[in-house]
Amino acid sequence: MDTLLHNFVADMYGPNFLLLYGVVIIATLLLCGQLVQDPTKNQPLPLIPAEPDPYKIAYLRSQATGIAHLVLFNLIQQGYLQVSGQTISKTSDHPDISNLQPVERQVFEKISEPATAKTSLWLATECVQPFCIAYQEQLDDEKLLYASKWQIRNVQFGLVGAMLIFSFGCYKLLIALGKGRYNVGFLILMGVLSIIYLLWFVSQPHPPLSHLGNRYLQQLQTTFNKLRETSIVNNNLLVLALFGVESLAGTAYDAYYKAFLPPAYSTTSSRSSSSSSSSCSSGSGGSSCSSSSCSSGSSCGGGGCGGCGGGCGG
Repeated sequence: MDTLLHNFVADMYGPNFLLLYGVVIIATLLLCGQLVQDPTKNQPLPLIPAEPDPYKIAYLRSQATGIAHLVLFNLIQQGYLQVSGQTISKTSDHPDISNLQPVERQVFEKISEPATAKTSLWLATECVQPFCIAYQEQLDDEKLLYASKWQIRNVQFGLVGAMLIFSFGCYKLLIALGKGRYNVGFLILMGVLSIIYLLWFVSQPHPPLSHLGNRYLQQLQTTFNKLRETSIVNNNLLVLALFGVESLAGTAYDAYYKAFLPPAYSTTSSRSSSSSSSSCSSGSGGSSCSSSSCSSGSSCGGGGCGGCGGGCGG
């Protein structure tokens, strides 16, 4: 008992203890900062596949919303849906739905009547949730997504650090009070503020992608960047998965881009260069292509300009 009340720390002069306490707090914060880092930071990148799965990449980039965009866009390319202004609706002469994949059929049937682009995307996102599970598991196995268990581990490290700061400060506080010293405000302030900061730091939500996932996505975008300059129909899904709706600006599918990003919100990164030979402009009731292939009045995805990737009107 005597050792507990009289030792190097218990008998330390107040200002000297505050200095030591500050060192302990800083060391604890730095240690926790190192321990809660993304474990994939230094891992090598996976190999880039020759034919990447657009749906897997879409999930990596934007999760369920990314896959919903691909399904909607694919239905437009195939002539099942069409874009008119800010509205997405079924085409009157759409192909037989028996040709659709199950997830595509669910989305197509969900859009029973014309809806705004954002509503359509919301409906599609609901439909594709079960479809996303397999991709989430694949990406989790490859450590491309930030695992929930890593977040739990971070909080555990934070709690241990907070307990260390609390115990050390509380011990000195009780000793000081026991000796009739009540000028302990700064000691309490240091402990409380550092614990609050530490718990806030380790509980910060992480983005869906891990450090490895971010680097892998950037590598994919660099590798397949030239696809943005082509108008090959089969590449449209991969381009959309890699670069998002913005990548369709100024292309044959400009109407789809404008449905989600109206001109007031559109960026200046329009692909004017790639659109010079086969571009569509949105118009009332549809969109018209400026070059040789598309005729005016056709609606993107409705069997008109929907084919502008490999031949308008197709």
